[in-house]
Amino acid sequence: MTVADALGWAQRLLQGAGLHEARREAEILLAACVNRERAWLIAHPDAVLSSLQRRRFEGWVRRRARREPLAYITRRAWFYGLELTVGRGVLIPRPETELLVEVFLRWAAHSKAGSPILVDAGTGSGAIAAACLQHAPQWRGVGIDRSRRALRTAQVNRRKLGLTARLMLIQGEWLSALRPRSVNAVLSNPPYVLPDEWSALQPEITQYEPRMALLVPADDPLMPYRRIAHDARQVLRSPSLLAFETSPRLAPLLAEQLPRWGFANPQVVRDYSGAERVVYVVRD
Repeated sequence: MTVADALGWAQRLLQGAGLHEARREAEILLAACVNRERAWLIAHPDAVLSSLQRRRFEGWVRRRARREPLAYITRRAWFYGLELTVGRGVLIPRPETELLVEVFLRWAAHSKAGSPILVDAGTGSGAIAAACLQHAPQWRGVGIDRSRRALRTAQVNRRKLGLTARLMLIQGEWLSALRPRSVNAVLSNPPYVLPDEWSALQPEITQYEPRMALLVPADDPLMPYRRIAHDARQVLRSPSLLAFETSPRLAPLLAEQLPRWGFANPQVVRDYSGAERVVYVVRD
């Protein structure tokens, strides 16, 4: 089977599965399978796949046809310019979450914190902490997650990005493992999907990504935010930043509640589509 044959077969199969960018996705899968760039595929349509490459590619395409996310199949995801390892049991980093990193970096550039430490609460793949530390070299970080599986993935990314000495990973529930007045920034992307939104999501999300990282309780949707804010009052030291990524439906509710939880003057940042996405509070 040549590259051209493989791409043609994959495109037809993926189109039949209802995927609208079948050609692009076929190219992504094949490029990852043969460990080449997509441009190489275009330049070498007559290159012949080995039997191992062919079997792997056919298996990957069939998995994608069942709507398994590309990132889980290739075990690759890009976030804030970084190539990360991801897998089942770990939330795939979203482009919207990059706004949380930008809020942190803007604040950190002017912060006068000495020996500064950030916390990524619910770190998953370690994407938020890794992106922040790559662009703020004077900072150290702590990534916390209750999932051992997620922490194993974060360990892979920490090692791959050369952050072993600067990023500590801890298994725990939000901020409960931290000492009082020990950190300067708490960043988090807690669950924010409401139960009434679940059925409208793509099957890539509902069938494959971890529900506990996505769904909030219908009767208390701000519960994870409240728990983090409560503990953040104890662990943050001056100067400090508390910042959440959330949904457009929850952002105004969160901004309303934060002053009642001890964080006055919250600011709301809109994403590139104009939706309220990040809510943060700065303390001097």
